[in-house]
Amino acid sequence: MGEQKKLKLEDVAMLDKKIIDCEILGNKKFKIKISEPFNNLATNFLSDFSNELRKFKKINLYPDLIYLIFWCGKNNKIEKNINMRYLRLGRGLIFHICPSNVPTNFIYSFFFGLLSGNSNIVKIPSKNFKEKDIILSVVKSLFNKKKYINLKNSNCFIQYDDKNKTTKKISSICDGRVIWGGDETINEVRKTWIPERAIEITFSDRYSLSVINLDEFKKEKSTQIKLLAKKFYYDGYMMNQLACNSPHFVFWIGKKNKKLEEYFWNELSKIVEKNFLFDNIHAVDKYTNLMENIITQKSFNNIKMYKNNLYVMEPGKQIIHIENIRGVNGTFFQKNISKIADLKKFITKKCQTVSYFGFTKDQLKFFLLNNNLLGIDRFVPIGKSLEIDMIWDGYDVVKSLSRVISLE
Repeated sequence: MGEQKKLKLEDVAMLDKKIIDCEILGNKKFKIKISEPFNNLATNFLSDFSNELRKFKKINLYPDLIYLIFWCGKNNKIEKNINMRYLRLGRGLIFHICPSNVPTNFIYSFFFGLLSGNSNIVKIPSKNFKEKDIILSVVKSLFNKKKYINLKNSNCFIQYDDKNKTTKKISSICDGRVIWGGDETINEVRKTWIPERAIEITFSDRYSLSVINLDEFKKEKSTQIKLLAKKFYYDGYMMNQLACNSPHFVFWIGKKNKKLEEYFWNELSKIVEKNFLFDNIHAVDKYTNLMENIITQKSFNNIKMYKNNLYVMEPGKQIIHIENIRGVNGTFFQKNISKIADLKKFITKKCQTVSYFGFTKDQLKFFLLNNNLLGIDRFVPIGKSLEIDMIWDGYDVVKSLSRVISLE
């Protein structure tokens, strides 16, 4: 790992900020270091992070941390296509501005930067999440190991309240900026200057949905329908529908079969009742969200409440702009359309993930190629919506956060 430049901490962000654990932050001089993507130090760190996270008692209470463990195992190694003419290196310092409402997002963003060969400053969520505390304690433990001293000295996690001053200070010396959040947040941060050679990736507000082929669905036995409902439960409830890749709409494609649709929702309700911890806050948020949708959209044909853990709403025919119709804590919207081509009128640039059942990849490819769509970045089977990949929101993240040097 070659040193690029040195930066005093006070030059980064000493303006009214709260540093989360100074030991995590490192020494008094922050050293920006670059390396090849997927270098051994970075991949070993992910492996050790996964192993340390497994040791936490009651880790099973946090499904998002369980997934993080497996994600680290899957992404800590990659086959390198060696081309002697080209060398790929990290860009330098990547500044990550992460959302406040998703507890684990910041660590994925950090891993994106780390595996791309960069030093990183990560703005962590301001909300008090237990998952955040667990993750930071594991990072601290690993940074204190001798073999990771270089990572400790070239990466830090910070939290601050003065949105403009500190953001300006770090942005002014970064080589890349990664912004996660709603459109308003992203547009506000974009007003802050970054150096001319710095790159910027934005992961903005998106919406996601599911499609189910009724012709194939009706062929399934009850055990398979229950399994599909369980997979949908993981997509819809693990992040309380707060993640951009959580489904809000279900499109039933084919001849309407109310009995089958009802059977699916009933099975989902049973799974939720057994597995989802539904407290008073969830109930209030859910009911408030229901009222807001009724007031703003005004046209719903039917609203069915399966106890308090599942609401299913059917919008009227005139509602086609669905990007701002969102559920929370298990509020879903359903619509029946005759064929998958009819889905195109519900797809905008903001559509990120479509999880599916009963379609072949060739059918999905044909749909994408023949409908002039500006949205949809992912088609994944139902049950895989929340899986984060190195290709995200249409970006090849590692390639975007690294640079290519020609060697002739």
